[in-house]
Amino acid sequence: MVAVSTAHGALHAPDGLDVEALLTARQEHGDHFVTRHHQGTVLASGAELTVDCDILVPAALQDVIDRTTARTVKAEIVVEGANLPTSPEAQDILAERGITVLPDFVANAGGVVAAAFAMDARYSGFRPDTTAIFDTISTRLRANAVTVLDEAERRNTTPHTAGRALAEQRVRVAMQSKGHLPRT
Repeated sequence: MVAVSTAHGALHAPDGLDVEALLTARQEHGDHFVTRHHQGTVLASGAELTVDCDILVPAALQDVIDRTTARTVKAEIVVEGANLPTSPEAQDILAERGITVLPDFVANAGGVVAAAFAMDARYSGFRPDTTAIFDTISTRLRANAVTVLDEAERRNTTPHTAGRALAEQRVRVAMQSKGHLPRT
């Protein structure tokens, strides 16, 4: 990891940050750790989005990657950890630049999978196994990521467009199986 940010700024070290030290600093200083940690260079909020890195994970704000930022992103892959972190214009620019964007509704769907376990267990006297939940989340999110990226390549479109088409198809099939839509 070469950069990390909070609402108070960002910290960048091209040769890598010590994650354990960052976790300790965050425990001691809260989100201000980025300005009080002695490792790396302090950056203004938003500057971390354009540092040299392999994978960028915008995980806090909507539309944080707009058309201007999209032109300067250096990552090869953007994994949307937040809801709607890239604007539609930015998605197009990133695609034109050959930068893969894994959509938010694929990358951060772990809560939905975990909620399914909770719903199944709500009337049970037994709590679901945490390890099984994490294993299922990992397996499903990885499989869905591969499916969406493969479909985008097959259709020669963006992962967002391919992912939405796959989601619509899955919802349609589910609704048809429940009798809520006529079968086609």
